[in-house]
Amino acid sequence: MDVPADSSSRLLVALYGPTSSGKTRLSIDLCLRLLPIIEPVVISADSRQVYRYMDIGTSKTTVDEMQGIRHEMISVADPARKFELESYVREARRHIEQCWSAGQLPIIVGGTVVYVKSLLENWEVDRAAAMRETLRRDFPRGMAQDAYQTLRRLDRKLAARIHPNNYDVVINALARVMSDSAAASGPHEKVRTLVFGLDRPARELDARVAQTFDRQIQTGLLDEVLDLNSRYDLDDELRRRGKRTRNQVLHTHGYREFWELALERQKSVRSLNASDLSIVRQRVVDHIQAYTRRQRGAFRKLRGVRMIRTADRAHQLVRAALR
Repeated sequence: MDVPADSSSRLLVALYGPTSSGKTRLSIDLCLRLLPIIEPVVISADSRQVYRYMDIGTSKTTVDEMQGIRHEMISVADPARKFELESYVREARRHIEQCWSAGQLPIIVGGTVVYVKSLLENWEVDRAAAMRETLRRDFPRGMAQDAYQTLRRLDRKLAARIHPNNYDVVINALARVMSDSAAASGPHEKVRTLVFGLDRPARELDARVAQTFDRQIQTGLLDEVLDLNSRYDLDDELRRRGKRTRNQVLHTHGYREFWELALERQKSVRSLNASDLSIVRQRVVDHIQAYTRRQRGAFRKLRGVRMIRTADRAHQLVRAALR
């Protein structure tokens, strides 16, 4: 079945769901079903999978798992510094436009709600970027409390969800508020969006998070941690800079807990023993389970989201939208 170019060229599909909900498998299943009528391209919307060398701990889709489906926005940045939202949006939009020009179907897949919303709602993130640089000059780290109080005056509800000592998060939130970027410029003109949500009961999701971490350990997560430590000297980085470090490995659950415990025990990450690793496991699982609860709460922020359980239903809805 051939799809007329004008019927699909401006359709944007998104699949959002919390960590370990099964997005990867469902998205590949959906893409394979769509192949006879249109070539789908996955645009990853995961704020951790954008970083190179962090493969196992972020559950990056492997080449075998992709089954020939093209994936973009994976391993595009070095974790030595934060890949800002505007950089993500700029690159992801470029891929989306290329898909439309080639008669392909871009499918946003991920669990970072700000990434998903920024693409679906066409946020003007460059304005926020300029504002953030201005704020960093006006409020250096030593004035973090002043920045927080400014945010609190402008948006008390938003400030209540942020720890006043989390400097980067405070500055980012203040930049969004002051630039009004979150209001966006609205959806792309003449772009139709189809947004799917994949969720699981909290208890089931908690169990899957624990199973995911155990599987990561079995497939070499500890070796990946040691490689990252050698590559960036993260033992020393955490001792010297603490939470002020720009290296995103040390800001990512599933990794950071290794170095934090090593620092507490005053040893290197390579010296962690079986007892230490058991504590790391519990911390990782607790942190990611808490994160999935916040991700689940983000469904209500997605305009027009349709909850699905299988690729069958998503395939039916996409096929109907392509007609």
